[in-house]
Amino acid sequence: MRHRKNKGRLSRRTSWRKATLKSMANDLLRYQRIETTFAKAKALQVFVEPIITAARKDLNSVPGRRAAFQKLCNRDMVKCLFEEIAPLFVDVQGGYTRVIASGNRKGDGARTAIVEFTKRTIPDDKLLGIKPKKEKVKKGKEAKEKKEDQPKQVKHSAPEVKDQEKEKRTVEDVKKEKAKTEQQKVAKRGIFKRFQRKSMG
Repeated sequence: MRHRKNKGRLSRRTSWRKATLKSMANDLLRYQRIETTFAKAKALQVFVEPIITAARKDLNSVPGRRAAFQKLCNRDMVKCLFEEIAPLFVDVQGGYTRVIASGNRKGDGARTAIVEFTKRTIPDDKLLGIKPKKEKVKKGKEAKEKKEDQPKQVKHSAPEVKDQEKEKRTVEDVKKEKAKTEQQKVAKRGIFKRFQRKSMG
């Protein structure tokens, strides 16, 4: 009987609660740092730490992998647990995760927290999404020296045309323009001829 044992029930039925903890444990193993409500974070700690303890005691045990797979139901995450995360805690006895309070959620005001491993393979910059700073452009002598050191880039330009060919082209362009204007004049005259009266004679 569960007299006065209300810890970690999360207001869920058993199957629903197990599914929630399983998916959160997989996410924690994949990303090594997740944000959730404070109650879920505490329940997740109780769920994940025994799995890591069993894994770190014997990294090559097949029964240990099967037991972890029963809890996680994800082969990739079991492999990640035994090959990446458990080796970090071989000499550590407990305390593999930490819960950091992170204020309240905007929508419903729920108390939120960050759950993360105390030792991680993913660097903090990548976890927090911090981009590396770009180097500032140096002015003065240093910039000139860098430009001199770099090989000069050859600019691709149009092929050179001789002066005689240029003159021929311009003459041809002028002839074409004149022909166009004459055609336009002829067309206009043809239109007006329709409406001209015949001379009286």
